[in-house]
Amino acid sequence: MKHLAPKHSAGLLVSLSLSLGAAFPGAAMAQTPPSTATAGDAAVTQGPAAPAAAAAPDVVTSSEEVPGLTVRRGRSETIIDAPIEVVARAITDFPTYDTFMPHVRDVRVVRRNRADTDVYMQVPLRGSLGVVWALVRVNVRRTPGRLELVGHAVDGNMERFESTTTLERIPGPTPRTRMSFTLLALPRLPFPSSVFSREMVDAARTVANNLRARIARAEAARTQAAASATIVRTGG
Repeated sequence: MKHLAPKHSAGLLVSLSLSLGAAFPGAAMAQTPPSTATAGDAAVTQGPAAPAAAAAPDVVTSSEEVPGLTVRRGRSETIIDAPIEVVARAITDFPTYDTFMPHVRDVRVVRRNRADTDVYMQVPLRGSLGVVWALVRVNVRRTPGRLELVGHAVDGNMERFESTTTLERIPGPTPRTRMSFTLLALPRLPFPSSVFSREMVDAARTVANNLRARIARAEAARTQAAASATIVRTGG
């Protein structure tokens, strides 16, 4: 594998680092204070509870302190309208990551060892600058009604990478899954810590939105296929 350290934006490197069902972050948002969470672009402070009639936010994001660092970890939480088994299959299908990470190419599982999977991903840079790449080791932990994926970079051009994705089954008549995602990604670039902190939060939101949308499309296609098969069998 080729080691490169070309000049590029922090957002590009953070995008590469999204090893658990992400896509490239959009425009940077304002930095989130320690006591503030956001749902979309609206801030939700840790004050009095919102009125009961208020709609639940689609994705809630926040930032967290990391001991010994000035860069903050990004976090997102969301509810996915699908069984945990469906969400788990999507989040552990590593070779398909490039189908919902538009700029990522050459995704390969290079090693499996019990609960650990090493996933190589690369992002081609413009012109002849080469590629940005990372080898991420993902540990999968399964318990009844819960799945946790913990990833960290074992090779590449990043100073530090850590991510955690947690899926939890939500009890009730309708299959639903609660997903939380955290990200800390430090490229070897001389950018202020505030730049990376903003990108962490923005990327965490993008992870939740893109994965949920991808699963919704797959579930809609599955439902339509099942309905078509029923019509064929009944001659309707």
